[in-house]
Amino acid sequence: MSRMIPAKVYSDTKSPGEIDIFKNLRDDPKTEGWIVLHSLDIAHHVRRIAGEVDFVVIVPSYGVLCIEVKATNRIRREQGLWYYGNDTEGDPRGPFKQASEGMHSLRKRLILKEPNMQSVLFWSAVLLPYLDLAVSSDEWHSWQVINGSTYRQQPLSTSILSVLRKAHEHLQKDRSSWYTANRNQPTIHQCQQIANILRPDFEFFIAPKIQMGQLETEVKKYTEEQFIALDAMDNNERVVFIGPAGTGKTLLALETARRSYHAGRKVLLLCFNKQLSKRLAEDSGTLASGVTVAHLHKYMMQVADETLIPSADITPNYWLSALPDKATETLLQDDTGQYLFDELLLDEAQDMLRGKYLDFLDLCVKGGLASGRWRFFGDFERQAIYESISDISLEDALRTRLGKPAVFSLRVNCRNTPRIATLVELLGNLTPRYSRVLRPDDKLEPKLKYYTTGSQQLEQFIESLDELLKLGFAYSDIVVLSTRSNLSSIASSVSGIWRSRLRSLEDASNKHIHFGTIHSFKGLESPAVVVTDVDQISGDKSASLLYVAMTRPLRSLTVLASSTVREEILRQLLKSS
Repeated sequence: MSRMIPAKVYSDTKSPGEIDIFKNLRDDPKTEGWIVLHSLDIAHHVRRIAGEVDFVVIVPSYGVLCIEVKATNRIRREQGLWYYGNDTEGDPRGPFKQASEGMHSLRKRLILKEPNMQSVLFWSAVLLPYLDLAVSSDEWHSWQVINGSTYRQQPLSTSILSVLRKAHEHLQKDRSSWYTANRNQPTIHQCQQIANILRPDFEFFIAPKIQMGQLETEVKKYTEEQFIALDAMDNNERVVFIGPAGTGKTLLALETARRSYHAGRKVLLLCFNKQLSKRLAEDSGTLASGVTVAHLHKYMMQVADETLIPSADITPNYWLSALPDKATETLLQDDTGQYLFDELLLDEAQDMLRGKYLDFLDLCVKGGLASGRWRFFGDFERQAIYESISDISLEDALRTRLGKPAVFSLRVNCRNTPRIATLVELLGNLTPRYSRVLRPDDKLEPKLKYYTTGSQQLEQFIESLDELLKLGFAYSDIVVLSTRSNLSSIASSVSGIWRSRLRSLEDASNKHIHFGTIHSFKGLESPAVVVTDVDQISGDKSASLLYVAMTRPLRSLTVLASSTVREEILRQLLKSS
């Protein structure tokens, strides 16, 4: 049986021919050890060229076959144009050129990454599951066509091996300069390498907010391990993904939402942070018809039909008790099913471990938390920074409320550069540390600056922003995070031209440097982060705040700390090193 990527045929695959081919490749016992990439949903992702290959079949000891599927009952070629079914416009390229162009593009991409794979055979074929192509041409070899009669009479694996064998024979006779008659390639290890390099083209949920080209490429590249985590847990109904900041939990939540949407499930994706919910909603916008995204309190208000209450009239008890009670009561009385979901996803789940919240969530998913389908993503070690929210530990929740779910530990950092990750480990006292840091070292050292007075911090603050702009960061690439409220932060005290350049997270556009509290930016990331007003690092709350802030940047980190904590910071760095 082949390893299929993605692992399932999703509900929006409209071609029954492709679905049948997928199942044949997946279930054929003669395809053991094969890897098959299926180009589902490429239009929603990043690279157009990969979308032109329906199936990429990686066969140990034979090669890589790129298959173009034309699941139609009628094909004709007229005046250089190909017409499929009732198509009236015509395609000048035709299926063979389409398959060949896709194959050459993927081979070129692979060799750029792994030059030693130049001798691995890449070839293309056209599969017609419903008809036989009677036309011959010098533009393709007859053995590159898998006709419907052949498809029905023998296993597809036999046809694929036949094409690859004849491709080897053809290249030996042709004496192509790049070809080496080595039937041991690709090895099992090389098959995995090929899949790892090409996989992001076939299965990746790209966050459109990441604007810097280099960072976008790296983030795509280094989420491979997180996809494997989802694959490993696919057969489990309930899973808790735990891991420190930077291990890709939010991307996993988005990718899970995408997979579930395409599997035809009705999905509820919740988080605790308002700004994070905006990002999740934006990044899952194409899934809006099947995925509901909100922060927990907003969704509770929607369910309870509560109008927005003036902040002056809100007490903590409203959010902690009154609102969840009212929302839960609404769900208990609802018999329409409009608030009942097939799958529940929680990002930053550590902020929602509260009895009354779990009571509400229990009614949101079919089967409840004990028997339903859900995924929780959270950092249960260091990021619970909201005071007096959680009143139940993860251990107690696992034992009493959550139906004995599978637990998957994420320890690979795919967000921060090695130098930032090391500072996080040392100053954040991260135990255990990251198992690996995937981003390369860009030689950009994180900066610790100390101030003795408010005016000195203001001077260092302006200086730090100036340095980032000179390094080529755009205004929108920079986020300023404070341990204090917006009105009390150093960012609010700037004047002159800098006042017009800075805007709060709620009001900022792409023309501004963003600033806000550490709390408000939790779960998010930015190319450059400046952390200000650090006047305390001891104690769980202060240590956790600093840890959260330091793990936000993709490239540059600057921390402005009071000289009163300098010795404490130095002791922590020496102690942890």
